Amino acid sequence: MRDTLYIRLRDTAPDAPTAHALVSSEPLDSTLTRPGVVVRELPFDEVVALGSGRRVVVFVPGVDVRLTSVTVPARQPAKVLQAAPFVLEDQFAEDVDTLHFAIASRQADGSFPIAVVARAQVDEWLAPFQAAKVRVAALVPDTLALPWQNDGPWSVLPDAGQMIVRTGAYSGFSCVPDDFELLLQLAENGVPASLRVLVARDDATDYTTLNRALDLLPGFEQPLEVLIRYWKPSQSIDLLQGAYSQRDDVNRYWLPWKRAGQLAAAALLLGIALNIADSARLKREVAAQQAINEENFRRLFPRETRIFNLDAQVTQQLRLLQGGASQTGLFELMQSASSGLAENPGLTLRNIQFREGALFLDLSGSDLQVLEQLRTWFNSHRGAKLDVESADSNENGVQIRLKLTPVAA
Repeated sequence: MRDTLYIRLRDTAPDAPTAHALVSSEPLDSTLTRPGVVVRELPFDEVVALGSGRRVVVFVPGVDVRLTSVTVPARQPAKVLQAAPFVLEDQFAEDVDTLHFAIASRQADGSFPIAVVARAQVDEWLAPFQAAKVRVAALVPDTLALPWQNDGPWSVLPDAGQMIVRTGAYSGFSCVPDDFELLLQLAENGVPASLRVLVARDDATDYTTLNRALDLLPGFEQPLEVLIRYWKPSQSIDLLQGAYSQRDDVNRYWLPWKRAGQLAAAALLLGIALNIADSARLKREVAAQQAINEENFRRLFPRETRIFNLDAQVTQQLRLLQGGASQTGLFELMQSASSGLAENPGLTLRNIQFREGALFLDLSGSDLQVLEQLRTWFNSHRGAKLDVESADSNENGVQIRLKLTPVAA
């Protein structure tokens, strides 16, 4: 079996000093302390070259990776990953299309741990390895390589002007020492945590000032020793998922005479996959549109609380709403409302309902002046009577509720 090259990636500059260690072959998730860990430093480009022909595990800064979780009805990881960006997008200022999501196994409470990192950052980390044709086997946030056991203490690794903290099976944070106490309190949420501090041999800091239950584990020379000794793949998240999944290219070992058949089979499978994907997409779009139609129907006809056949119910309501000699129908009122709002810009339509022969409009705007303009406009246009049911003004603007009722010609 191949030896494993462990790398602590801090800087991708070719001459950046980079900690690394070569470790003899071992089980992927060994629970034993890994022996023979000797950490050295070389320029980054030389370390990358050492990866040729070896299994390469790269620990990346946890400060660049956000750890969260998501709970969705799906159980298959691929489907969870498809849904995660949309479920979590409110948590991020960035466009979710610029972010990469990686997932861990489903937890007992039904949630899925998620690691989120900028795609541009992953590209930057992997580019030197790709240029050197060195395959990376795992890309792991250093936060999730610290020791962890359920109901055990939180692990803290002081390192080069920052504190790396693992607060849970799939949670943690990194910060500068000055912010450590504050972020620790926020993570504790009022319940002080016991801490396991992994202390370097030359670290003279007095950690008893933390005033928490404390377990000191001294003795390492380099932080990479800690990451190698305690990393368990089953308790971490490999960022190499989805578009970044790197599997051995077995195709290059196939005999040349098989390639034509392989390409034909691939084309067939691709066609089937595209058809399936397209069908699934159309089903999702139809379901989404159906939900929108039902929501609009409920808003327009709030008394129709049960929808069993939307087409038939819409047809029935349209028959009831057809204008007669003494009544203007829904569409005439909507046309009046549309014309009035178009002629008097400055209000945004938030909600609309039709009941008891009247159209109710919920609007928002910046000031009440446009409401007076709208009232004047309806007074000079026959066909609909405007009543102001409420008008509230605050620091966020104005909120208005209007009622339009038909006026006999």
